[in-house]
Amino acid sequence: MGVFHPDLYTRQSGKMVVSVIVWRVRIMERDEEKLFIRRRMEKWMKIFLVFLAFVWLCTIISKSIYVSGLPMVRTDTASKKYVEHLVKTDGIVTAGGEIAVNTQAGLRVDKIDVRQGDAVKAGDVLFTIDTADIAELISVKEAELSKLQCNLADWQTNAVIDAQKKEVAILWAKEDYETADKETAVAKERAKEALEKAEAALGRHLADTVPYTADNARRNAWDAYHDWVNKGYSIADKITAKEREIQDLEEQLAELESRIARGTDAGKAGQPDRGNTISGSAGSFAEGNTGDDDSIGADGGSDTGVIDNTGADSENGDGDSNTGTTDSGDTDSDNNTGTTDSTDNAGNMGAEDNTDSADNAGNTGMNDSSAGADSTETDSSTDAGDSAQNAKENQSSSPADEEKRTELINKIKKANEELLALRDQLTRHERDTVAQPDYSAEEAEYDAWQNTRRTLEENVQHAKESYNDASYTREVTLRQKLRDIASAEVTSRADSTAELYELDIRQAQKQVERLQTIRQQKGEIKAENDGIVSRIQVEVGGRTSDTAAILLTDARRPCQFKFSITKEEGKYVHLNDTVEVKLNGQSSAMDITVDYFTENTQGGYDLLCTLPENAGQPGLSGTVQKSVQGEYHDLTLPVEAVFEDTGAFYLYTLNEKEGILGSEYYAEKIKVQIKDRNDRYAAIEPGTISADTKVITYSTEELKQGQSVRPQEK
Repeated sequence: MGVFHPDLYTRQSGKMVVSVIVWRVRIMERDEEKLFIRRRMEKWMKIFLVFLAFVWLCTIISKSIYVSGLPMVRTDTASKKYVEHLVKTDGIVTAGGEIAVNTQAGLRVDKIDVRQGDAVKAGDVLFTIDTADIAELISVKEAELSKLQCNLADWQTNAVIDAQKKEVAILWAKEDYETADKETAVAKERAKEALEKAEAALGRHLADTVPYTADNARRNAWDAYHDWVNKGYSIADKITAKEREIQDLEEQLAELESRIARGTDAGKAGQPDRGNTISGSAGSFAEGNTGDDDSIGADGGSDTGVIDNTGADSENGDGDSNTGTTDSGDTDSDNNTGTTDSTDNAGNMGAEDNTDSADNAGNTGMNDSSAGADSTETDSSTDAGDSAQNAKENQSSSPADEEKRTELINKIKKANEELLALRDQLTRHERDTVAQPDYSAEEAEYDAWQNTRRTLEENVQHAKESYNDASYTREVTLRQKLRDIASAEVTSRADSTAELYELDIRQAQKQVERLQTIRQQKGEIKAENDGIVSRIQVEVGGRTSDTAAILLTDARRPCQFKFSITKEEGKYVHLNDTVEVKLNGQSSAMDITVDYFTENTQGGYDLLCTLPENAGQPGLSGTVQKSVQGEYHDLTLPVEAVFEDTGAFYLYTLNEKEGILGSEYYAEKIKVQIKDRNDRYAAIEPGTISADTKVITYSTEELKQGQSVRPQEK
């Protein structure tokens, strides 16, 4: 059991109190911090809400401003209905028929007794002609009648004279034909004699021919000559190839002996005194095999040497190769022992006769075979004992090298034999020379003969042409003379001058009689039928024309109503259709039939309808109309919604889309087909729009594709 210490207890209690106080302080600090954070969050939340409200207000204001600047449109949907067509236009009453009042043309009008629209009866005076002018015209017409009678008498006299001239012309034409027949016959006979002489001269020349070698014989001669030349070239090429082959073999042999010599030097590396001698001997042997002139020396301690005697052109393969060999078993110190082929002279002889590509084969300069020996003698100065020693050392080489060396020597020998045979073949070929063909003298003689033949043939051709020309001239001349006779004998053209004169005389007599009748009537022109004056085409002081002076309506025929319509309206009004006509001053309309339908110069149509008996008066105006119900259409719109551009039709539909400021409306341009339309509605071809499509029928400004719009509030 422990002892109680008051001080210790007091200290512990104090620590606990302090700890509690610290804990409470920390809790209070945390609560204050949380309270501060909450208040700050509430403050920022209020600021954020105020910001959102401000943004919302700005958006509303911006959208209102944006929408207020958009064009306002009015829309409508398509409906089902009939497209009715109403043709209505004005017209005028015209006479059902007109009677022309004619008189003599060229009369001066003294007085007009009626006016347009006056009703006249048969026998009423319409206008009066100046009688003094009539008397003057009668004098003029009587003078013209006298002139026509004189002209007729002159023509009859001239006709008799022309008949006499025709008989004389026939006689002259026959005389010309006989003269031309004689002259052309003589010219033709002379041309025929000249042709026969030219043909006889040509026949004599063709009989006296000259010898001429045929083309096949000439071709065979040239082929034989070319074969001989080509054969010489072929032999020379073979000689060149064989010389190159020998040169290659000699180079291989020199390389082999040089390798053998290097092997001997390597074996004697421990004997300096003798090595100098052996090295010198081997070096001289190598130099003899690889000299500048490709000559293989047989000097010094060499047992075997191949002498290559080539010219300056050896690199082109054209040099002559003279190869000599020495006895391989001879160990004597005599360096000049050896045998040399005698093929040099043969090769040079064969090549000298070759004038083309074989020139380089045998005419090249010959290098003295002693040059190779001299070059080797300079480097080889050992005695006979050293040569013998070197021969023994060479014999100590490998059997394979010796076998290779022997094989190369045999190949060189064989090649030299073949080369000698080729040169002998070339010599024999050049002895059997084929001469180059020469036909110049024969061709000159033949050309002269041919020139003479061509000259004679040209003479014959000219004579034939002259004969043909004479024959043709005779034929043409006689044909022309016969034509002249036929022309002279041909019957004269039909001439109705006399009849025309007689007709003019009778016409003039009738005019004089009519003028006298008008003078007897004191110049009064009267109506022959009852009617109304519809048109006056003369004036006082003027002269009458060949057209009608006055037109009177035919009272026996009913009046007509005339009106015009456009080409589009012509689709609904046709011939024999019934139309409604109302004349001015009448209370009721009349149903009449279209009797006449024709196209006018304005691109439309002119129509005439016959009015009932005693209805209307010429010059009275009125209106005509016809209503056509048309077809029933599923999609019809007001014509204000349809636009036309270069023959194509389109409309604008109202669509909705999402924009920056929310949902907005825009106009979409759609091309459509118009089935039918009138002045109020247009029928749309199904497929482009539906019955629910909102179509813009009105806009405050011109629309464009994709333009934003503002729909009008209903």
